[in-house]
Amino acid sequence: MKKISFILLIAGLFTIISCQKQEKGPVELSTPGVPTISVPVAGSSLVMTKPDANKKVAFTWSSADFGMPLGVLYTIQIAKAGTNFNPLVNVASVNSLTDTLLYSEFNAKLVALEANMEVANSIDMRIMGIVPNSNADTVFSNKINMNITPYTAKDFIYLVGAFNGWNAGTAPAMNRSLSGLKYELFVNFTGTGGNLQYKIIPTQGSWNNDMGDDWTGTNHLEVTGEQNMWVPSAGYYRVSVDLTTMTWSTLATTWGIIGDFPGNSWVSDFATMTYNTSTGNWEATFTTSAPVSGWKFRANADWGLNYGDNDADGKLDAGGANIVTSAAGTYSVVLNLNPTGNPQAYTYTVTKQ
Repeated sequence: MKKISFILLIAGLFTIISCQKQEKGPVELSTPGVPTISVPVAGSSLVMTKPDANKKVAFTWSSADFGMPLGVLYTIQIAKAGTNFNPLVNVASVNSLTDTLLYSEFNAKLVALEANMEVANSIDMRIMGIVPNSNADTVFSNKINMNITPYTAKDFIYLVGAFNGWNAGTAPAMNRSLSGLKYELFVNFTGTGGNLQYKIIPTQGSWNNDMGDDWTGTNHLEVTGEQNMWVPSAGYYRVSVDLTTMTWSTLATTWGIIGDFPGNSWVSDFATMTYNTSTGNWEATFTTSAPVSGWKFRANADWGLNYGDNDADGKLDAGGANIVTSAAGTYSVVLNLNPTGNPQAYTYTVTKQ
């Protein structure tokens, strides 16, 4: 009996040990499950305006599955469509499965992405999941695409100089409908010396906090102890300012028309434009013996600066779609590079004679 009892005891212990070995805790998956974005909905649109700056936009997604409970940090990422998230902007990072941002906060992220203001942008969005201080894989959600219209939050700035009699009260506003904190203005400078100088003022009619060159010869802006900015000689210039880098630059321009014209299909400028000092516009006349499938405006007989019309609405877009002339004939063309409207835009007209 003792021998049988001993054998049963050993068998029981073996069974307990075997069971203990078979018990397993959570195991990290070799291929973690990725999050899925549910809000915003793919293909949806969001239009933000400055008066609605305190409204909120929500983001919701499912959890990443690592096979075991881990403290996952989720980051909302956005990028321009088709860029494969290079470059990207991180919108927010949270340990939960949802987040909300004010329009003003989300709009700032679109500005950082250098999205176009006041128009719809095709934006890709995804969720990145990481486990801080671990060797766990980084996971990414499905990518969704949506149309987002950010608003121009940046203020106007103005250009004042000899070209307008140094009158701060009539200083023209620079075009702020550019990405980031970039501005530009086309100006016709005449004369020599001091007649070619100018400065930037943040408030029309006031010289407070006016900006100029910092004297270093590197085209940097300065608010205190600055000197006037300048162009080297008379001409029609694009003056560019970037308040992020606090830099300025100029480009002398002349303008022409190039396109798929009979006998000169995109070879060289088909028509040379002339600056009208009375209207401040560029003008040209061309005659075509057949419809023209596409043409554009370009500066300096070069493709570095050119304008087309993406929406066929008479408003110009940098590097935009070709302009179409559907019938043969003689046409008068006017190019207006004075920013007008809200959002500001350059415009043109084409009139058949």
